[in-house]
Amino acid sequence: MNHLTTLICLAAVAGTSAGVSAQQDERDPNWTPTPFTNGNSRGLGDLISGPFDVETAPYDNRCLGVEEAWGHYWVTGRGHVATGDNYMIHKYDTSGTFIASYPQNVSSSNLGGWGGRDMEADEAGNLLYVGNDNGFVEVMSYDPATGALSYFNTVFTTVSGTVRALCQNPTSGNFFTKSFTGDIYEFDMNTGSVVNSFVNTAVSSYGFGWDYAQGTIWSTDVSASATELDPATGMGTGRMFTTGGMGVAAIQGGGDVFNDPASASGGPSFLMLGQGTPDSIASYDTVGAPPPPPPPFPNLPTSFVSASGYMENFDGAAGTVPAHMAINANDTFGAADPFAWCNIGQQGACGQETGSYLGTWAANGSGAYCLELGGDPLVTTGFHDVRNGLAIGLNGAGQGALSLDFGIVDHGEEADVWDGIWLSEDGVNYINAYSAGWVGLGNGIWTNEAGIDLSSVGVNTDGDFYMVICQEDNYPMGYLDGLQIDVISIVGTGPPGPSLTLSNLVGGQTCSVDVANCTANGVVYFAYSLAGGGPTTTPFGDASLSPPWKLFPLVADSSGDASMTANVPAHATGAHVWTQAADVSMAVLSNPVDQTIG
Repeated sequence: MNHLTTLICLAAVAGTSAGVSAQQDERDPNWTPTPFTNGNSRGLGDLISGPFDVETAPYDNRCLGVEEAWGHYWVTGRGHVATGDNYMIHKYDTSGTFIASYPQNVSSSNLGGWGGRDMEADEAGNLLYVGNDNGFVEVMSYDPATGALSYFNTVFTTVSGTVRALCQNPTSGNFFTKSFTGDIYEFDMNTGSVVNSFVNTAVSSYGFGWDYAQGTIWSTDVSASATELDPATGMGTGRMFTTGGMGVAAIQGGGDVFNDPASASGGPSFLMLGQGTPDSIASYDTVGAPPPPPPPFPNLPTSFVSASGYMENFDGAAGTVPAHMAINANDTFGAADPFAWCNIGQQGACGQETGSYLGTWAANGSGAYCLELGGDPLVTTGFHDVRNGLAIGLNGAGQGALSLDFGIVDHGEEADVWDGIWLSEDGVNYINAYSAGWVGLGNGIWTNEAGIDLSSVGVNTDGDFYMVICQEDNYPMGYLDGLQIDVISIVGTGPPGPSLTLSNLVGGQTCSVDVANCTANGVVYFAYSLAGGGPTTTPFGDASLSPPWKLFPLVADSSGDASMTANVPAHATGAHVWTQAADVSMAVLSNPVDQTIG
């Protein structure tokens, strides 16, 4: 949630708790994450190597770019918050073991910034290009005898802003760069001149790698994900993947595509840096068919309870998650997130929020437990988007239309993609049954929501199905964001009763009689009359038949369907007939059907 009016007070809270050696990351200030949830959304192959911690050994919690060259991994870093800026390039072997650090060259106009970002190596020429602020590229020389780096020269390009992501097209010799959601620039490193540019605000880039097998660019993207770009247009190719994050709540850093003997294909892999806790690097395969997208809610119940008459105030569970519930406290890609808070008491006592509405739910709900959705209510820093969902397994077989009621306290939610109540028959495909989401419910006020139709949204509730109460946002529960829900109730209209259908009522032919929605394996009567349509009093109610009538006993199958066939005399053509059925167990009559025999 972007509450601009609260930034000052939040910064004050974070400053008192973080300390002088807190993790620092260079984040895109203009990027709002859009989760890759639908379509071609998750990885091209698997994790090949890593994640490797590149922060601890060199004592640098502000690592940024990464490059594979001369058989080693190279990482740019600004330094450690506790000891100040030292602007180094750290060297690691391919198992992630730290070897040495070498000073960057940081031009005087760039001092006090972040220093070198992403890199690109000319291995044959023993040069390492390091992107920097103000369109600068600092060039380092590699000594193959000692394995050391030293400053060579500075290229002053006409790129606007920071040379952040960096890679080279080996065919044309031109370089490409992009800074977060800014333009993509193609430029000549010899002259520093921009030769082409593209607008692409959909991708937030920090690192580039040239995919020599496809002739494309792989870009790191928000939340340590990756997106493939077409260098001819600057647009995405449609191929992308998420890594699940490296470290805790990692954001994007540098990247490089290199020929990786450890990959399944023995070909290219994408080496990525994740700014997190700790800063880490890992490589991912870029070839092969992508696996299917992950389900939006990976944790589902193992059992189902009757939907009609379902009542839940969470006190009976007392903090233990029952088998008909499942907790999803995840990031926006479906991976478990320690900041996410989907709590019925199993993560901590309910009502620990520190916001203005502390305790509001307890006075209006029921007992000491409720459902809480949001960020961890006791965390004061590191806010980021999470997706919480309590999945409940329900069975509505024979219970008719289902209607949902619940009570809620909204602590300041804004609209997000997955907000609301979702239904699914298979746990993969979901339909929103409460599309209004959580906006406009009256912040901090206990609100009763009633009459939410669960049976007319396109999900079959006449059997097992999942109901997920979901919330997305980025602040702690009870402090500008989050929900507390209690006193959930579902009621059904009851069994729909038997439904009678006649087919092919034609003289001299065979007529089909079908009665649906009956008691499974129960006795069903079918009757017809040529005398009229009643009404006639029966033990099942007033029948739409006049005596005398003919009665046929049937037995329904396990699905509640009963049927029979009958030969219609040819001489009966033109006669009018009245028909009806009755379910003995329900003691309910079906709909009447009267037709003229054709």
